[in-house]
Parts: sequence; C-alpha cells; structure tokens
Amino acid sequence: MFPERILKKIDRLLDKHIQYQESIDFRDTYAFLWNGSNLKPVKNFAKIDLNDFIGVNYQKEKLIKNTQKFVNHKPANNVLLWGERGTGKSSLIKAMLNLFYNQNLRMIQVLKHDLLSLFELFDIVQQNPDYRFIIFIDDLSFEETEPEFKELKTVLDGGIYQIPENLLFYATSNRKNLIPVKFSDRETDEKSPEETLQEKISLVERFGLRLGFFKMSQNDYLKIVQHYADKYNVNMDREKLFSLALRFALEYGRNGRTAYQFIKSLDY
Repeated sequence: MFPERILKKIDRLLDKHIQYQESIDFRDTYAFLWNGSNLKPVKNFAKIDLNDFIGVNYQKEKLIKNTQKFVNHKPANNVLLWGERGTGKSSLIKAMLNLFYNQNLRMIQVLKHDLLSLFELFDIVQQNPDYRFIIFIDDLSFEETEPEFKELKTVLDGGIYQIPENLLFYATSNRKNLIPVKFSDRETDEKSPEETLQEKISLVERFGLRLGFFKMSQNDYLKIVQHYADKYNVNMDREKLFSLALRFALEYGRNGRTAYQFIKSLDY
C-alpha cells in the first residue's frame, strides 16, 4: 500500500493535469490571475488614475514609454520597479492596463509560488498573437536558501522554450537585487567573491528596465495629501490638514500610501 502522503501528492498532480482551461474571450476581459494551470478572469480590475502619482514623474514616464513601445509591437524591456514601500510601484504597473487595455494590452498576475508553471502559460499567450500580455509579479524577492531564483532566470530567458514575442514581465520588489547581497559574500570559500556577487545579481539583470522608488520628501508627501484632499472634497484649513498629515506620517511613514490612508482616516 502506498503511504497516505504519496497518494495525496498523486491526487494533486492528477487534479492539476486534468483541469480544463475554459475558452477565454480576450476581447471583453483585460485582467487575469494565473493559478498554476488556468487563467481566472478578473472582471473588475483596479482602474488606477495616473494623476494620483506625484513625485515619481521620471519613473512614470519611463514605464509609459516602455509599455507604449510594447503595444506598438516594438522591442521593449522586462521591467522591475524596486524600492521603498508605499511609493506606488504596484499601482503604477496596474495603471498601465487602464491606460492601454483599448490597445489590446492584457495583464496576468502571477503569484510567486506559481512562477515555475509559467511555461504552460506561454502556450496560451502564443496562441493569441493579436494581444500583448504583461505578466505582473508583485513583491518579488528571494532568500539565499531558496533555489527558485535560479529557476526563475531560466523562465525569464525562456531556456530551450522561446518566450512569446507578445509577452513581457513587470515585477515589483522592495529589494534592488531581489536577493540579499551581504558583505560576507566577498569572503566565501566556495567560489570567488566576484562569482558569488554575480550569481546574486544575475536574476535582476533579466529586467532591462529597472526603476528605483526612494524615500519621499516632506514636500512631495504634502503634495499628495493635498491632491487626495481635493479629490475627495476634504474641507479643512490647509495648515491644520498638513499638521495632522505630518503627525500621521510619524507613525505610518511618509509615502503615497500613507497620504491616502491619512485622508481616509479623517472625519469631514
């Protein structure tokens, strides 16, 4: 008799392979979730307003330009948005769908634990050449003990499998190199220090466009507060509004997300 744990594993594998991907009409659905074997349509995708992004004009312009080239069937890069939390990295990627869905752009969000099943997704993408697909990976990072970062390099390069021409990867991370780089990496007995460092940054180099998001100045933070105050018709003396906003930021940090949460916390 097989042990119970082996039988359960066999059941999971069988379930995965007998799942049937229903026919998808990309004409009316723009956003999807990939569960490792199927695409799940997202009918009400997040409609992000580009006017809500303040203090990141350079990053915004670069991402729009890259995405515009992509939907125009011109060469474009995989993109990594890295840096401080709450600075709009994920929202800016989602805003690209709102900006370009009427130019046949479609977005598929993939969770980290489903990354190694992406080769199966390539077939679906390749069979729909009239559309341009962005695979969105949010909060991507790896620890030193995780071997998946090496395998993801193969996915991004395609390995022996050619990546579809109508597909790009857009990812966010709080880490610049996706995996921690420590001073001790310069002193290892296993390989030369240079080899250790190159191995750790080799994954991030698969992203041809890397945009940093940094700590926000007080001035930019207050500009965002004012923007959301105007957007939601907050009627409050400006000096009092800013004083409360700065006090709120002492506890929650100074970034765009905090500014939005501050406005929602007000009684007005």
